[in-house]
Amino acid sequence: MTPMEQRRSPRHQIEAPAIMRLDGRSGPLLVTLLDVSATGLRVSAPSALPSGAKVTIKCNGVEVKGEIRYSREIDGPKYHIGVLVDTATEEGELDLVALLGPALVPPAQRLQRRSA
Repeated sequence: MTPMEQRRSPRHQIEAPAIMRLDGRSGPLLVTLLDVSATGLRVSAPSALPSGAKVTIKCNGVEVKGEIRYSREIDGPKYHIGVLVDTATEEGELDLVALLGPALVPPAQRLQRRSA
């Protein structure tokens, strides 16, 4: 069974700018949100980040908190960062896919909508 087949929830491809803040570090980090699932997300960042670090990510007016699970170098100074999102909130379970729904439209479709 491949790692993708082992996933508990499907990933939804996305390409949206986001702001990531690491707890205990000043200043934001500009990242690109690459995909999102019910329990986490993956971003592209300009530098590696430590596993276990607590982060806050803001995208399209939605803010979520989570923990970095991995940081993998992809291309030169580009890294893919996996974040396990804290899904429990005071209001109940967080539906990450529903929260980021408008941003889940693929980039090509967003361009088509704008030109229509």
